Amino acid sequence: MVSKRSTLLIFLFLSVVLTVTACSKKQVRYLASDVCLVEPEKTTKQEVLSYLGQPDEQYVEPTGEEIWVYFDERKNLLSDTPYIGDKVGDQKFEMVTVTFDGDIVRTTVYRSMSEEEFKQYGRQE
Repeated sequence: MVSKRSTLLIFLFLSVVLTVTACSKKQVRYLASDVCLVEPEKTTKQEVLSYLGQPDEQYVEPTGEEIWVYFDERKNLLSDTPYIGDKVGDQKFEMVTVTFDGDIVRTTVYRSMSEEEFKQYGRQE
């Protein structure tokens, strides 16, 4: 016969496992630290993809420079709380622009921005 304590321990263990696996589905980006891995004049496109993932936007300038843009909106844990999340949770908005000359990174620019600036770029989640 299974004791109440054993049942409680199994329940707690399964709850923790399910919580951890549910949180792991969304890829987490840390643009501020990940962009530090990119070295202008040395890093290749393939390396940028491994450090930062697929860009949110990419385009080619008339000069031939290819530009990749990464956006991130970071919410704190309380932001998703019903009814009070928008009042107690804060948000941070980040953007990284990577410019390529052929296959090699020419420049990288990291920028933290306000919600209004973030929306100007057409980014809203």
